[in-house]
Amino acid sequence: MQGCWIRGLIYCILWYLSIFSGFLLLCCPLLPLLFLNHKLYRRCIDVIFAVWEMYPVVLMEVLFGTKIIVTGDRVRTSECSLLVMNHRTRLDWNFLWAAMFYAAEPQTHRTKFVLKAPIRHAPGPGWVMQMAGFLYIHRQWERDQKLLANVLDYLSEIKYTYQVLIFPEGTDFNERSLKRSNDFADTHHLEHYTKVLHPKTTGFVFLANKMRENRQLDAVYDFSVGYPGSLPQSEMDVLRGIFPEEVHFHIKRYPTSEIPTSDAGLKEWVNDLWQQKEQMLVDFYFHRSFTPHATSTTSPPPTPTNALLLALLFWTGLILITVYGLFTSLYLQLWTFIHCCLFLVLSFTSEGIHQLEASWYKNPPTHEKD
Repeated sequence: MQGCWIRGLIYCILWYLSIFSGFLLLCCPLLPLLFLNHKLYRRCIDVIFAVWEMYPVVLMEVLFGTKIIVTGDRVRTSECSLLVMNHRTRLDWNFLWAAMFYAAEPQTHRTKFVLKAPIRHAPGPGWVMQMAGFLYIHRQWERDQKLLANVLDYLSEIKYTYQVLIFPEGTDFNERSLKRSNDFADTHHLEHYTKVLHPKTTGFVFLANKMRENRQLDAVYDFSVGYPGSLPQSEMDVLRGIFPEEVHFHIKRYPTSEIPTSDAGLKEWVNDLWQQKEQMLVDFYFHRSFTPHATSTTSPPPTPTNALLLALLFWTGLILITVYGLFTSLYLQLWTFIHCCLFLVLSFTSEGIHQLEASWYKNPPTHEKD
């Protein structure tokens, strides 16, 4: 598997600088809104993040020619939904943004990932994802369910429409994780899988129940992802310029009426779904496409769309302004120092600014609830 490290380095630098520039120049100026108008703050952050999500998509298309092929159902972003997906590589989330760009209808989705808690400390990306309302967990269930409930209840109170992505497998697919999965299967008298890992159901059951309790679960979307060619397994592969020629997604929508209501029923439903996913992926790697399962197919045009080109110009321009300002402006240097210190302190002394946002809405420190 060959890659071009120069293109990989350019991609990683632009990816990181774009999100750090957005954090400094676009997101941080909005912090006062947390104390003035929660809904406006959330709306503004969502717009910024939605515009940024197009940047990695166009970088992939321009630098590597990666094609994103989506089959199956469209994702209705006017409804609250829970997204589940197999976790083939550590980079699945990066390609999911491209899938949502082509599959979401309308394109203005508000997808929140469930991520490992240490990611929130990452300077720039971790801080922006806190502000965007991503859900961080510690894998300590008593603690995690309180954190998840705090944010989900807050989103319900402000009547916020969103989508939550969870990887039920809990980790990416590799030789070690497959062995652990098959050891688990032997212990519980289950079949061995070759393309997926046996799912962990606790998080899914809690999210489905909580969202339904809040009357914010309209559907569950099952995403299956496959890589018929080159496969970047880790961030280092991206740095070396190893990118897939194609990434295929197959999406199946299940309305709430088709989802069980009991905990046992939900667990069985996810396990059955993963059994079907295993066979679907076996077929995918034989045919090199999800076509036999597809009802419709969405592929990117030969050249990036106008929206993607505008995103390319906007974020690249913002990077240049930020870099120039950091070298020439004492004001921007001070602004950067203050906000980096603020988020370092918040990240290590609290569960993140998104958790504080939810708590401040319920118990405002300096103002009445808006």
